[in-house]
Amino acid sequence: MSFSEKIKEHAEVAWFVVMLILVGVFVAWNIVGVTNGSSTSYRYGLPLKSGMPADAQNAVSYFQAHAKGKQEEVINGMLVVNMSVGFNGFNPDLVVANTSEPVVIILHSQQVITGFFMRFPDGVVNVNAVPGYISYIYFVTPSSPGNFTWRDPEYAGYNFSYWTGTLEVK
Repeated sequence: MSFSEKIKEHAEVAWFVVMLILVGVFVAWNIVGVTNGSSTSYRYGLPLKSGMPADAQNAVSYFQAHAKGKQEEVINGMLVVNMSVGFNGFNPDLVVANTSEPVVIILHSQQVITGFFMRFPDGVVNVNAVPGYISYIYFVTPSSPGNFTWRDPEYAGYNFSYWTGTLEVK
C-alpha cells in the first residue's frame, strides 16, 4: 500500500480529530470569555460586575456601601449612577457627565426583562436588565460634548418605546 493510499484511508479520521480539536478550542475560548466577563454581561453564579475594570468594581462597592439614598456620585473620577427601569421608564432619565469620563450605571429592573441601549460615535452599549438581578453598565463618555439618548431595546410593556433617557456630555 502506497503512502497516498494510506492517507486516503485515514483522511476521515484525521479530519474528525482536527474538527474535534477546533470545537474544543472554541468551547474553551467561550468559557474563558464568560468567566472573565469579556463576552457577556449576564453570567449565572458570577457577580455581574466582575466584567468591569477593577477601579469600576471598587467605585461600585464604595457607592453601594456609602451612598444611601443618592442616585449618583463621582468616586475617584468615575461617575456612578443608581438607575431603575420599570413601567414608568428610566429613573433618572437625565445623566450629566464630563467628556472622557468613565461611567458606571447600576441598573435595576423591578418588573420585566428590559435593557439599556445607547449609541456612541465609536460603538454601542447594549445591556439587558433582568428582574431580581443587578446589571452593571460601564462605558467611557465620548471626548466631544453632545447629547446621547438611551432607550429600552426589549419589548417590555405598554409604551416601552418611549422609555428613554439622555446622557448629556459637557
